[in-house]
Amino acid sequence: MENHPPAEQSRWQVMASEAFAFTEIAALRTDPIYRGEGVPRGDGRLVVIIPGLFGSDFYLWPLRRWISRIGFRASTSGLWLNAGCPDRLTSDIAKWVERQEPQHDRPLVLIGHSRGGLLARALAVRLGRRVSHLITLGSPVGLVSAFAQLGNVPPIAHRTMSGLAQASNTARRILDPNCRFPDCGCAFVDNMRASLAPETTVLSIYSREDPIVPPQASIVNGGRNVEVTGTHSGLVYNPAVYRELAHSLP
Repeated sequence: MENHPPAEQSRWQVMASEAFAFTEIAALRTDPIYRGEGVPRGDGRLVVIIPGLFGSDFYLWPLRRWISRIGFRASTSGLWLNAGCPDRLTSDIAKWVERQEPQHDRPLVLIGHSRGGLLARALAVRLGRRVSHLITLGSPVGLVSAFAQLGNVPPIAHRTMSGLAQASNTARRILDPNCRFPDCGCAFVDNMRASLAPETTVLSIYSREDPIVPPQASIVNGGRNVEVTGTHSGLVYNPAVYRELAHSLP
């Protein structure tokens, strides 16, 4: 039987493969990394974790718990749903961060899953040198940033990613009918085009088996790109991801 690449998978094949995220949760719960064994202790800095498209902070609870366990101050994004105008969402998270860290005297970390990685990237530009680490998990941040900066990047033909983009646009028109992204020239567009502060370390973690965001869309120029195996949804539970975070955050 011929093996089809993720771009050619049917909707049902994608759903079936993503169901394996539950096995990644089970593996994480029994892995020593989740107990914090052998992990360097953090310095208490704020770590804001942003959900993916149509997601809320709820599903990121295991990651936040682990971040707190290893010595950082984990925070939700403050979003009830990652859908709608990206400029509004980024501004909402920025206001949430200000309430969590009003003094501006300590560095902070931004972690974004999938579409959350795009919001994290825009927010990192707004916060500048305050952001010590920008970490994306299965996010098309490399493709979107390159398109915003260059404008002539060849598109990636990918049925699932294109379908989700259409669903995202539909939700945006319903939730934010006045939003004209990407033709609006808003701050979000400028943020995706702008360079990050030199103080910000960039890490993109992606799965070669991801049926939703193709690996090539996650490659970030000027950052460190790490490939793992596993599902798209399960990246936030993947023990290999946690090991990479443990290595990168201190």
